[in-house]
Amino acid sequence: MKKILLLATMLISAVAVSAQKGYTIKGQIGKLGKPAKAFLLSKIDGKQVLDSVLLVNGSFTFKGKVSSPIEAILRLKHDDAVEIPGKRINVDGVSLILDNEDITITGKDSLKTAVVKGSTQTEESHRVDEYLRPLYTKLQGLNKEYEEMPEAKKQDKAVILDLDKRAREVEKEIFDTKIGYVKKNPNSFMSLMALNSTLAPGFDAIEMEKVYLTINPKLRDSYFGKEVGLRIATFKNTQEGVEAQDFAQPDVDGKMVKLSDYRGKYVLVDFWASWCAPCRRENPNLVKVYEQYKSKGFEILGVSLDKAADKAKWIKAIADDKLTWKQVGDLKGWENEAAAKYEVKAIPMNFLIDPNGKIIAKYLRGDALDAKIKEIFDGHTK
Repeated sequence: MKKILLLATMLISAVAVSAQKGYTIKGQIGKLGKPAKAFLLSKIDGKQVLDSVLLVNGSFTFKGKVSSPIEAILRLKHDDAVEIPGKRINVDGVSLILDNEDITITGKDSLKTAVVKGSTQTEESHRVDEYLRPLYTKLQGLNKEYEEMPEAKKQDKAVILDLDKRAREVEKEIFDTKIGYVKKNPNSFMSLMALNSTLAPGFDAIEMEKVYLTINPKLRDSYFGKEVGLRIATFKNTQEGVEAQDFAQPDVDGKMVKLSDYRGKYVLVDFWASWCAPCRRENPNLVKVYEQYKSKGFEILGVSLDKAADKAKWIKAIADDKLTWKQVGDLKGWENEAAAKYEVKAIPMNFLIDPNGKIIAKYLRGDALDAKIKEIFDGHTK
C-alpha cells in the first residue's frame, strides 16, 4: 500500500512539475555580441508582449510560460542603428509557435538561416507550409503570367476571364487542402491556424462552424481557439438570409441615424473611408446606381472608418465624390462599432439589406452591384 501511495505521490508531483513548466528559448548565432539584440514579440491573451535581451558571445535566452500555443516572432537587430523611416537597418527574424517546450536556435550569423529545434508546433507549421507550397507556386505562376502579358492581352476580357477561372480553381484546391488537414488533424494547433486562414471575406460561416466543431475542445478553449470561434459566430450574423444587426451612429452633423430607420426599403450599407483608394475608385459606381434607382426606393447608408482627426477629410471626400446619401461614423477608425458587428476586416465592404431587414447580398462592387439592383427593381439581370 505504501508503495502504491508513494507512486501516486510521485505521479502527482510529476504532473504538477509539468504543469508549472514554461518555455525556454536558447539561441546561438555565431559569436555576435553587443550591440546585437534579440527581441521576442508575442500576443498573450490579446495583449502584445515584447521581451528583449542583448547577445553575449552569440548567445541569448528567453523564458516564459503560455496557457496554450501562441504565434511569436523572434527578431535580431545586429547593430545599434536608430530606426529611421525609409532607411533599412540590419534586422532579421524567424516566426515561431510557442508552447511550453525547450527550443534551441542555432545559426552562423542570422536567424533567417538558423536551425530551430524542439518546437513541435513550429515544425508542424513548416510541414504544412511545404505541403501547400506547390499550390501557392501555381498561384504565383498565374500572377507572373499576367504580369508578363502584352498590354493588349490584359485588355482582352476572354483572356482575363480564363486566367481568373484558373486562379479560382487553384484557390479552391488550397482551401480544400487546408480543410482536409483540419479534419485529419483535430488535435493539432495548426488546424486552428489553417482554419483561420480560410476565413476570407465572404466565407460560409455555417459550414466553417461545422469544421470548427471537429477540432479538439481543449484547443477551441484556448485564447486563439476562442478568437476563431468568435470570428465565425460574428460572421455568421452577417450571412445572407439573416436579419441585419441594428446600429446607430452620428452623421456629419452629429445627428444619430439608425439602420432600422431604413426598414421598408432596400438599403446598401457601405463601409468605406476617405483614405481608402479602392473605396474612392468604387464611389462613382455607387453614385451612378444610386441616381438611377433612388426614386424606386433604393438607399445607401455610408459608414466611415475615418478617425476623429480626419473628420474634415471625410467631409471633403463626401463632397468631392458627390455622395448625396446619408453618411455616418463614430470616428473610431478600424474600431468603428458597426464595422465590428459586421466583421469588417477590409474595405470597401457592403451589405445589401431588403425591406424586411434581412441581408440578401454582400460585397457587391462594379457590375455585380449594378446587376443585383437591376434584378431587384427592373425584374431581370443584366
